[in-house]
Amino acid sequence: MDTSAEGSAPEQGDAECTLAKSEENPEKQSNSIGLLPVMIFLAATVTTAVMVELLPHTSKIFPWSSTVSSQDQQQPPPTYAIFGRSSTEDHLVHVINVLQKFGFQRVGVNESWNLLWAHDYPFPNIANLKNLGENQVVNHFPGCGYLTNKVDLCTTQLPFLPRAFRLPAQREEFLDYARDNPQALFVQKHNEHRHIKVRAPADIAFGSNDSFVQEFVQRPFLVDGHKFDIGVYVVITSVNPLRAYIYTGDVLFRYCPVKYHPFDAENVDKYIVGDDYLPTWEVPSLRKYYNRFGGGMRTVFEAYVRDQGMDPAKIWPQVEHIIRTTIAAKEKDIVNILRSYKTHNFFDLMRFDLFIDEDLKVFLMEANMSPNLSSAHFKPNSLLYEQVLYSVFNLVGIRPFTSTSGTLSGESSEMITADKNLATDLNKCAAYDCDKSCNKEECNLCLQCLSGSEYQMLQQAHQEHLHRVDMKRIIPKPIHDLKKFNLIEETKKLTKKNAWMTRWFHNKCQFDAAWCN
Repeated sequence: MDTSAEGSAPEQGDAECTLAKSEENPEKQSNSIGLLPVMIFLAATVTTAVMVELLPHTSKIFPWSSTVSSQDQQQPPPTYAIFGRSSTEDHLVHVINVLQKFGFQRVGVNESWNLLWAHDYPFPNIANLKNLGENQVVNHFPGCGYLTNKVDLCTTQLPFLPRAFRLPAQREEFLDYARDNPQALFVQKHNEHRHIKVRAPADIAFGSNDSFVQEFVQRPFLVDGHKFDIGVYVVITSVNPLRAYIYTGDVLFRYCPVKYHPFDAENVDKYIVGDDYLPTWEVPSLRKYYNRFGGGMRTVFEAYVRDQGMDPAKIWPQVEHIIRTTIAAKEKDIVNILRSYKTHNFFDLMRFDLFIDEDLKVFLMEANMSPNLSSAHFKPNSLLYEQVLYSVFNLVGIRPFTSTSGTLSGESSEMITADKNLATDLNKCAAYDCDKSCNKEECNLCLQCLSGSEYQMLQQAHQEHLHRVDMKRIIPKPIHDLKKFNLIEETKKLTKKNAWMTRWFHNKCQFDAAWCN
């Protein structure tokens, strides 16, 4: 849990392709040209135009990438704009630094930009976000507040969320729960994430409309007596169908500055992570692993857990399950908001904050819409933040700009992803004659039966897989053992689009193990 972010601006946790065809009229031909060559030329031109219009794979996926480059004409570098309410930008130093290294030039929010990086919720504060161009992308999904609004998220009935009650609407339910659980402790929280403190039921402010009360999980796992939380960076690249990834390069560990025992509810530094948390490299038992042996925050924590005779491997499957389940639970709400937007124009970088009890059971505390990426308090975090951004940008198709080629990647879309990269289950496609009719459900992943938007979804999924760097896919769910993976069972509770995407990854996994995870 945060009381605020490291930098000058708080973390944000509240809120709510078609190929352009250009044809020129052919110049008048001289009378010396025969009729047959002219007819051949016109037929080829018409055929090409029809193919460009009909073939779904001609749609571009990555913003700002050009399928045709010229040595004589160099395109201008891509641009980015920043939207935020803070008077300073200390919290955006690393975002700006990485984008500059990628060759981006900054412009104003009201100018023409390729990337809008919004620290605050940009909808509906910025005009025209419902009508973005093909080469524009925003770092938040409309409706992401269903995940990042603390009241909405924490009062969702999910087993890994400590029991919570919205105030004042659920006042009586809370009092009944408190009476039935006399040993339970509670904290009252607000969307602004301020003044969090363990309180007795009699001290709860029931008249607050923007708050909730949540059970305080006791018996936390401690490192050298310090309670801590862990922050896992998550990227959502698509909604309906869902695709989501977690950053595996490291995990942000933040330790409370005062030891937990003896517990004192009046001393919040014992159990609330604030601005001046204790970093990994200052925790006595972790120093040797971090400073002398070069470990990351996650690996040195795992070393400590093993020193206690426990297995840290049981933690991370829980983390993936919690994040996957939480995003899936809110997808329907986000889809409803997205109906009036072009969904391919958005991605979302979040940080899920979790903590662990004595039994290594993991609980979710919150999801931050604009996770803190400032190293103002702790300079060693600079590397983590810039590596996260590097992985995120590559995953979503933002590549370093190469001025000599006039493109970000220097490659055309088809050079990265062609039909053969997307085609799966060829035996089934042939058995059901899917090249003749697409009316059968078995044909819905065959190339001949894909709509332009469906082709684009698979093309984007393929390119994400190729460029994910330190990102691991968690939606669709990874396949750890192909022989034990029951595709029918795994997809029967999914939406039609999510089941369709899961089947495609399953098909790819069957022929290449790299696609299983």
